[in-house]
Amino acid sequence: MTTTSGLSKYVAVREHLLTRIQDLAPGTRLPAEPVLCDEYGVSRITLRHAVDGLIADGHLVREHGRGTFVVEPQYRMRYRERFADEVTGFFTQQTNEGFTVTTRVLSQSVALAGEPAASQLGISAADKVVRLVRLRFVNGTLHHVTSTYLPFALFPDTAEVDFTNGSLYKYLARQHGISLARNDVLVSLDTASEAVAEPLGVPIGEKLLKLASTVYDADDRAIAYGTSHFTPQNSEIAFGLHA
Repeated sequence: MTTTSGLSKYVAVREHLLTRIQDLAPGTRLPAEPVLCDEYGVSRITLRHAVDGLIADGHLVREHGRGTFVVEPQYRMRYRERFADEVTGFFTQQTNEGFTVTTRVLSQSVALAGEPAASQLGISAADKVVRLVRLRFVNGTLHHVTSTYLPFALFPDTAEVDFTNGSLYKYLARQHGISLARNDVLVSLDTASEAVAEPLGVPIGEKLLKLASTVYDADDRAIAYGTSHFTPQNSEIAFGLHA
């Protein structure tokens, strides 16, 4: 399997395996790891990474001493947001996983920063920000609603750009030369307000997974702060930690 990077190699193996197992009956055992490594021409680490992702998404199950088996996925429409090794943003991360991301922009305006956006961005509460509220879909299924705050002084053009398609962070890289270096993430449970409940189609007061993140550039400057509320069926976040 010819690829250009470790990441693309993992994605290629994962997607090929996913296509392969979709044609297999539940209970079918996968070939042993050495066989699959030889078949795909990848290391055991790369293969295990791809298989672990399919296990996490409910397509496979690993039984100690017996092997890895195909199962009927419990959730066909569940897509985890993953964090590991590099800062990319939701659009790029999910696209690299082989999924199709679409966006519906609910609002896009210039407003006063207020709190907590001001403290996270290192600006005054009276400073202007571009506030971008979007619904994100994965493979056509609603995934989460996200509110993103960008310093107006740095990125005034983002108040007018159409972000229906593509990645916000790729736009910042292309138009402003921004290189993402760090993403500070806080995961918590939150109660759905009317502003969150309505677009997600859940009752007001529903307990939802909330993710707050502050993204920094290579100069350790905060360039975006955002909060995301996830639909109940997508309330999982996966973190990969490496020494």
